[in-house]
Amino acid sequence: MSGYEAYSERVLALFDAAPGAGAPEGDGWAMGECRDALSGTWVRAYLRVRDTRIDDVRYEVRGCPHTVAAAALTARAWRGVAAPLAQFQPRELLAELDAPVTKLGRMLIVETAYRKALQAAQSLP
Repeated sequence: MSGYEAYSERVLALFDAAPGAGAPEGDGWAMGECRDALSGTWVRAYLRVRDTRIDDVRYEVRGCPHTVAAAALTARAWRGVAAPLAQFQPRELLAELDAPVTKLGRMLIVETAYRKALQAAQSLP
């Protein structure tokens, strides 16, 4: 069994396409970051908030396909949402990605990076 067989087609598609990935250009972006030295997982999330609404989302990830897919789905879900209403449900994301419970720690890393970006966005002028 190869490593790719452990991932659903949806996870592999999100991993390959990584929609919204990459550092943003320009001003007005808030950033949050989280890393786990043991696994080598690193996530950086960027949010641009205008009039209390999340206008755009970008992310950078160093991690497994589940981690990239989680960052991509969160970016899609948060784009256009009122910042105070942005939600992150790690266990629901695990189910949506058909990921094993052993990946819960990776989901929490993604959550922490996005939460830190949201906190940073709220302190921008």
